[in-house]
Amino acid sequence: MTARACPRRFASVLLVALALPPAILAAEKIVWKPVVLAVLKVDGKPAKIWGVYVAQKKEHLVLVQLGRRNLVLDTELREVIEIAPTAIQRKGKDLQWERAETANTENTETQRTQRTEEKALATADWWIRDAGRARIIRVRLKEEGRVLEVQLPLRPDQRILY
Repeated sequence: MTARACPRRFASVLLVALALPPAILAAEKIVWKPVVLAVLKVDGKPAKIWGVYVAQKKEHLVLVQLGRRNLVLDTELREVIEIAPTAIQRKGKDLQWERAETANTENTETQRTQRTEEKALATADWWIRDAGRARIIRVRLKEEGRVLEVQLPLRPDQRILY
C-alpha cells in the first residue's frame, strides 16, 4: 500500500459516514431496570400508583411512572423530561426507551415526533443527598408547584474490608 492510497481510503470512509443520516448515528436505546425498594412521595405524601426505574448503564437517569405519566429525572443535568407513554416499551420486567438525538438534521418529521414524545419541564430546588443506605432526590416542578421526592436504595460496596 502506498502513502497516496491511505488518504483515499480515509476519504471514502469519511464520505460513507457523512452520507448516513445523523438520526441513525445518534439513536440511543435506554434500558430501565425496576427499583424494588424505592420510595416515592409527591408533596410529602406517598403516591398511589407508581413505579421507579433506573437506567442500566446511566445511573444518573431515573424514570418515575406516576399513573400514566412518565418522568425522567436527570440528576447530572438537573432536568426533568416528560415522556409519552407510547415511547416506552415493556421487555419483561424491564422497560426500553429509544431516544433519538436529532439536533441539526434535515428530517423534520423525526423532530416533530420527538418533540411530541418528550417535553422538558421547568424545575427548581434540586436536592440530592446520600442518607445512610438511600439516595434522596427531591425536586420541585415549577408549573405544577409539586415537590417530587424519590428515595433509591444504594448498592452495598462489595469490597472486602481488611
